[in-house]
Amino acid sequence: MSQINIQTKLGALNLQGQVNFANEVIIISGENGAGKTSLLRCIAGLQACSGSILVGEKVWLDSAAGFALPTNQRGLGFVWAEEVLLPWLDVAQNIQLGVAQEGKTWFLQVCEQLEISHLLKRKPAMLSTGEAQRVSLARALYRKPSMLLLDEPFSAQAPDIRARLRQVLKDMQQTLAIPLLMISHDAEDAKVLAHQHWRMREGMLMTSVSGTELLAADEHR
Repeated sequence: MSQINIQTKLGALNLQGQVNFANEVIIISGENGAGKTSLLRCIAGLQACSGSILVGEKVWLDSAAGFALPTNQRGLGFVWAEEVLLPWLDVAQNIQLGVAQEGKTWFLQVCEQLEISHLLKRKPAMLSTGEAQRVSLARALYRKPSMLLLDEPFSAQAPDIRARLRQVLKDMQQTLAIPLLMISHDAEDAKVLAHQHWRMREGMLMTSVSGTELLAADEHR
């Protein structure tokens, strides 16, 4: 079981969150400016905050003890809304950059599942926005992270590809057995993927409900 209990002030926004979670998919929703991306940045160690973060049995943050594990030691995979690929490297090199080789089989599996196998020799300038987004997701998955943090990772995908990617992401999360926290405004993402659904409003984590409860509520509408 993992735990997050953090707070920080970002301009006029007071960010507060206290949640427990396991190796499951968590969808985070809320209005623009509610603090969703800031929450992920705090978890990643990219935004200063106070409180505690425990992932499995590993302490990532204990501000009372003056301890914060550096981002590069948290073993994260992330895709930000404005993810940038290195333009002088091809797709394969972008995916593998800075990662100890995880084996050709895993690399090919990730690329095939994300429908980018035919793009491996292309440079980022030759990719569509949706293709570049899938390459960024492949880069995050290839490193076999301890946790995935995804900020609208399907936003540039056509509806048919988006539907396939939901199942791919679900299968990959189960294979890696890690927490996956994903910001999304798409109700279908929550319905198909979420074990928990966190809603944020004005920096406050308002609710944390199970996917079963979400489906039950949907059936009674």
